[in-house]
Amino acid sequence: MTITKREVQPKARITYDEMEAFLTLPVPKEGEEYTLEELLALLEKNQIRHGIEQETLRKMLRERIYNKEVCIAVGTPVVDGIDGHFDYHFNNNFSKKPKIRPDGSVDYWSINMVEPVEKGQVIAIYKPPVPGEDGMTVKGRPLPAKRARELPPLKGRGFTRQEDGNTYTSNMDGKIDMENDRITISQVYEIFGNADLSVGNINFVGDVVVHGNVTAGASVRATGTVTIDGVVESADITADGDIVLRSGMLGGSKAVLTTKANLYAKFVEYAKVDVRGSIEADAFVGCEITCGDEIVLNGKKSRIIGGNVFAVRGIEALVLGSPGEVATSIRVGVREEVLHQIKELEKKVETHQENITKIEAGLANFERLGKERGIDYKDDPRRTELLRVKIQEIAAMAAEKTELEGLQREVEEAQNASVKAQKAVYPGVSIGIDELKISVQDMQERVQFVKSVDKILMMRIEE
Repeated sequence: MTITKREVQPKARITYDEMEAFLTLPVPKEGEEYTLEELLALLEKNQIRHGIEQETLRKMLRERIYNKEVCIAVGTPVVDGIDGHFDYHFNNNFSKKPKIRPDGSVDYWSINMVEPVEKGQVIAIYKPPVPGEDGMTVKGRPLPAKRARELPPLKGRGFTRQEDGNTYTSNMDGKIDMENDRITISQVYEIFGNADLSVGNINFVGDVVVHGNVTAGASVRATGTVTIDGVVESADITADGDIVLRSGMLGGSKAVLTTKANLYAKFVEYAKVDVRGSIEADAFVGCEITCGDEIVLNGKKSRIIGGNVFAVRGIEALVLGSPGEVATSIRVGVREEVLHQIKELEKKVETHQENITKIEAGLANFERLGKERGIDYKDDPRRTELLRVKIQEIAAMAAEKTELEGLQREVEEAQNASVKAQKAVYPGVSIGIDELKISVQDMQERVQFVKSVDKILMMRIEE
């Protein structure tokens, strides 16, 4: 194919991404015509080799489309592969935080600690990868598609992978958790009425859900979470996981709440509370509370009245105390007993290290004497006793170091701890931060208490 010599040649243009090519035909001299072969030769000269729409070229010739740029070639777009993925048939993103209603009250029924599943229920379906399709530019340059990746089978326990290799079903009635792409289905102890004397004390490996009340004298213990829909009376509630009291607790000065995780409660009255994590509630009345993180009372009537309340990182409520000037102790930061424990543990660790050094010197002495005298002291009872004591010292030191590190973390987390009264604080309230303490003499509105070197400052909270 040859290109006819003309005063003004047709003009070809390729887009920047090489996915389209355009052609402009100038008006030919009288008596001259363009031919398809000539246009194809022109395109070849301009390296336009793929996706040429010959029917468009024929139309340009047939309808004499001149001095107008026309798209005459389109590249093949690349279609990337789609990675394999799982469609989960359960809620794996439920909230463990209560929602705030429009009126400012807290909805403790919005907390979802347990996602239930039934035996045989489909929990996930694997969607295999979809292969991609390579593309090509109008210049004939190949465009490789992104390869689709396979995903490994689901890991965890409590479910079965079906014969099709893609469907996963639950092995039991229970609850489902997902963490770090690992699924665990475990049993749930669910009581649809009250937890009372007819039910007996509950001690369960897993999660416990009580849809009714927990009556006076009852005990609920769980290695997982505990969720109670009704009111808790003077009962003992213990959990390794979170505790949720949707309707609150009337403790009668006999109730005990203990958890290694977090506590969410509508209210708690006259109870002893020990929480390693954080606490969210509407109100505390007459409680003895120890919290390893922070306490946030965020309801529209949130308040702390009476009792002794301590949290490492901080305490916040609308109201602290009451107009009746009920004695209320609010403390944050580092407790004196913690600092004392740290000093004692540091001494113990140092003593263990000294003992280990002495024992190692004794063992080295056996090695030296053995070489000098040509005697093997390996089974000597004195050497064996030294080794036994060394192992004991190392184990004891490791345990005390772990405890010491935990207390040191508590000290670090207590930095900048503060107490906030978003609405008011009343006389009768004492505020403690670390080793410092002050008493509120007059009612104050919207204040925050912080530590500054060797004193506690009361600062106004700005609107």
